[in-house]
Amino acid sequence: MSAIIRFAEVNEYREILMHYETCNYRGGVQPDDKIVIATDGQVIGAVRICFEHGVKVLRGMQVKPAWQKKGIGSSMLKFLAAHVDMDGCYCLPFKHLKLFYSTVGFEEIPISDAPEFLAERLEKYLSSGHNEMVIMAINKTEQAF
Repeated sequence: MSAIIRFAEVNEYREILMHYETCNYRGGVQPDDKIVIATDGQVIGAVRICFEHGVKVLRGMQVKPAWQKKGIGSSMLKFLAAHVDMDGCYCLPFKHLKLFYSTVGFEEIPISDAPEFLAERLEKYLSSGHNEMVIMAINKTEQAF
């Protein structure tokens, strides 16, 4: 059976939390998150856009190991980008995933250009040994000088 990519319903959040627990992701979910899931009768992948301090943040891109390297993450990311305004969205991926996230318009930015709470989060990750992480953003609105 191939995976179905779609938005999650609020009544599926418990299953998403169980999926995240299986993937050792502890970011949780909030009622106002926009969550895209991949299912094959059960949740096999999830990614969410949440609002933190009024800023859109892509978080929780997790695909069960047996489904990795099969295009599930790419399909979820493309679905999300096609259905949600991603302008002004940030993410904190591992460096080796920069090309993956760039497929929907994310670009690496200097930590000094990030919202303070995200810069602090990245510094915390870096200081705890996750030194292969970067901050990326989508900024479709060009600034006029």
